Amino acid sequence: MSEPVITVVIGAYNAMPYLTRCLQSVVEQSLGEYTLECLAVDDGSTDGTGKELDRFAAAYPDLVRVVHQPNSGGPSGPRNVAIGLARGRYVFFLDADDYLGPHALRRMVEMAERNGSDVVLGKYVGVDCDVPRSMFEANQEVVDLGTSRVWYALTPHKLFRRSFLDERGLRFDEDIRIGEDRLFVTKAYLQASVVSVVADEDCYFKVKRDDNGNITSSYSDLAKRFETARRIMAAISAYSEPGPVRDAALLRTFRGGLLDSFSWRFPLLEESEQLKAMGIVKEHVDALYTPELDALMTVPHRLFAHCARHGLRRELIEIIEFLKEERAGHASHDIVVDDGRAHAAYPYFRDERAGIPDSCYDVTGDLRQDDRLDAVQWQRKGRRGVLRLRGHGFIEKVPTREPATELVLRARGDGREVRIPVRPAPAPALDAAHGTAGFTVDVDITRALDGGPLTKGVWDVYLTVRTQGLSTRRRYGARKADDLAPAVGGSSAGLAVKPYYTAYGNLSLDITSAKAKRKPKNLKRRIRRKLSGLTRRHLRSMARLRRARP
Repeated sequence: MSEPVITVVIGAYNAMPYLTRCLQSVVEQSLGEYTLECLAVDDGSTDGTGKELDRFAAAYPDLVRVVHQPNSGGPSGPRNVAIGLARGRYVFFLDADDYLGPHALRRMVEMAERNGSDVVLGKYVGVDCDVPRSMFEANQEVVDLGTSRVWYALTPHKLFRRSFLDERGLRFDEDIRIGEDRLFVTKAYLQASVVSVVADEDCYFKVKRDDNGNITSSYSDLAKRFETARRIMAAISAYSEPGPVRDAALLRTFRGGLLDSFSWRFPLLEESEQLKAMGIVKEHVDALYTPELDALMTVPHRLFAHCARHGLRRELIEIIEFLKEERAGHASHDIVVDDGRAHAAYPYFRDERAGIPDSCYDVTGDLRQDDRLDAVQWQRKGRRGVLRLRGHGFIEKVPTREPATELVLRARGDGREVRIPVRPAPAPALDAAHGTAGFTVDVDITRALDGGPLTKGVWDVYLTVRTQGLSTRRRYGARKADDLAPAVGGSSAGLAVKPYYTAYGNLSLDITSAKAKRKPKNLKRRIRRKLSGLTRRHLRSMARLRRARP
């Protein structure tokens, strides 16, 4: 029997009734020229999972192999057993709760064969749950680990070249139950020659179990999270050099592992455990936390890192409690603006006793813009016309004082930009904090581009809001007034504008040539014929009247 190209590894523990669909999705794969084996490890199940695996093995003896073993206490053991028994050139890890899209394996193997990939990600789809999406905006033949979002997809549900796993000695750590997948994938990313992404095919369907039986959902041991983060940090140090790739890996681990461990659970620990956890974080902050990373952190993450580094336990607990209340809607922080910098006034902001620097609270680069589109109307002005937009725009939590709002048109083809100042509208204040943020702007398509007409094509609409030395900008139009009428364009001086909304709801303008009104051909002749016809009918009518006289 020839060796298969792909081995699908399924570690199964009490996975009924989800297992049936999982297995069916494997045996129904459209593989083309590729061959497949399914290697399932029953990890001491007690709910009929083992019987269902045996049923599929009997129905597909050349495809499905089953291993039964006592419960190992986690997913790592079954996966490692399967790696050792796998015969395929590639290994794909599939959870027994989830299932594959019909063309998933073929598309991922094609990507790997084309690029010599050691790791291939296939697009995730959530079934009643959220899944990472940002790394699947487009296919990536060869991923740049310094800039790619694949760092935010660290589950093992990927295609791996088996020789790569064996040569690098890559296996799952069996002494940790939570986060072992993130550790495994981090090591794989950093050691892989090529990582690729299949984004135009729905490959992996992640299912939320009705009983919340996915193991991650029941995790509550904070100490284990710190241990996993510690091992990931060690792997990053061992398998990367200082630079963009290491920074990307560290950013993901600091934000999504180590510093996020200071969650609502932390205040519930004994003081000795709290100090131990802070010591673990301090060790890694001192060793690996650079100014470049600090600039990419959110304010809570910066505060966590500073408090851990300087032993501010009580302050850390109070900040955590405040964030908990804020998420629940019971508290809110203010924004303080000084010299063009914005600071989130979380607890201990400018408290001399704590001594936490303003830089930890700086949110200038993370300010959020709120805006609303109220009207898109075509207005005639003499022989010309303009597209009039009305709306509101402000920076969240920042009082709008002497705003300098601009509408920005960006050509989709070459990126050229046109900035059009707006007129503040005499509208009622949005609220006491923001002041009047309404505006009106007229877009003259015949004069907007340096006094000349806009070039033909699509122009995307942005809104820039400036106040108190701060500035934000984003695509405009996604948030609309409840009574917004349909957008209507028009034509002026040989140009036409058609406003429309993109798939994301943002406003764009399509500039085309205006269709000239068709003049009737031979107008004079048609008029003479019309008059001639009227004259003949009139004469006939007069003749009938004469004949009718007595």
